[in-house]
Amino acid sequence: MSKAKKIVAFIGVMGLGAILLGGSQYAMKATNSTEFCVSCHSMSHPQAEWEGSVHFSNRKGIRAECSDCHVPQDTLHYVKAKVIALKDVWHTFVTNKLPDQEAYEAHRLEMAQRVWKEMKANDSMTCRSCHSFDAMVLSDQKESAQKMHKLAQETNQTCIDCHKGVAHFMPDIQLDNVAAGELSKHGAEFTTSDKTLYTLAMTTAQLPQGGEVRLLPYAELHQWKEEGEQVKATIKGWQQEGAESVVYMDLGKRIMVALLPDEAQSKVNIVNTVFDNVTNSNWKEINVEIIAPKTAVTANIMALNQFGDNLNQTHCSGCHAPIGADHYTANQWIGVVNSMKDRTSMSADDVRAVTIYLQRNAKDIAGSSH
Repeated sequence: MSKAKKIVAFIGVMGLGAILLGGSQYAMKATNSTEFCVSCHSMSHPQAEWEGSVHFSNRKGIRAECSDCHVPQDTLHYVKAKVIALKDVWHTFVTNKLPDQEAYEAHRLEMAQRVWKEMKANDSMTCRSCHSFDAMVLSDQKESAQKMHKLAQETNQTCIDCHKGVAHFMPDIQLDNVAAGELSKHGAEFTTSDKTLYTLAMTTAQLPQGGEVRLLPYAELHQWKEEGEQVKATIKGWQQEGAESVVYMDLGKRIMVALLPDEAQSKVNIVNTVFDNVTNSNWKEINVEIIAPKTAVTANIMALNQFGDNLNQTHCSGCHAPIGADHYTANQWIGVVNSMKDRTSMSADDVRAVTIYLQRNAKDIAGSSH
């Protein structure tokens, strides 16, 4: 090949490369536009939700377009998002997966979970392109927001852990009516082979020597014996010195087991006393015998956990998706639930139950014998 032909071929290859590169850049930019995103009929549903959200219209006049939330700007995640988006084109023009609102709702949970998983994996990269802890003036925020953002920084949370459903409606989560409405049917559900029983709800129990205590949901009953319509058993736990009215499940872990009136506090058996550096106080390991109605206890811890999870799934999803119990420590859950409970319709009993459920399955408790 002559030198002239080589030059022409080189220029041709470079020109073709430039056209391909320019074309791909144009295509990438064009498919980033909100107009392109909502051009598919199936996107009319999320479009309407977005247009009713604070990300579309707000007092500061800042609008987050589709790509601002769904297309990260770093090269790797940018290309990945574009490749994954090809499935939407396929389902729109080939399979017609979402022909109407009913079909969209049927797949809403699946689609939402996929987006949440991706945002969790990239540390909410698109959220952080606008929002950052460094730029936040926490003192200007509501008290509950200050508390949660401070906790988020301390525990390395990412935005999507809490802020689901801010631009689109949350998926409907089916209620487990058996767990939520019929927990009491598991009362007296135990056999002699069961080592541990659990209280179903707040329960008043008697002391053999006279007097009474109040047992919290999930309180564990050990060394139990059935006596007619009653169960005689031992509860174990820890008391913090100076606050003996509360029995906690573990040393330093404020998972309440029982509440003791003054006359009952002198009737506990002290097994051991330990100084705790975190609380800078003595903690007493104790046990006490109680007598409770057998209909108030069960060996079915799975039913109790199902009930607690149901409360979390249904009542804690009004503002965001439910947060897994292992997301916080047992003690952190107290503040988290207290800051959110007034936004729900939960009763005081439900708040106690969901708090203890979350604490018992917290990240510093999960995997233990509890």
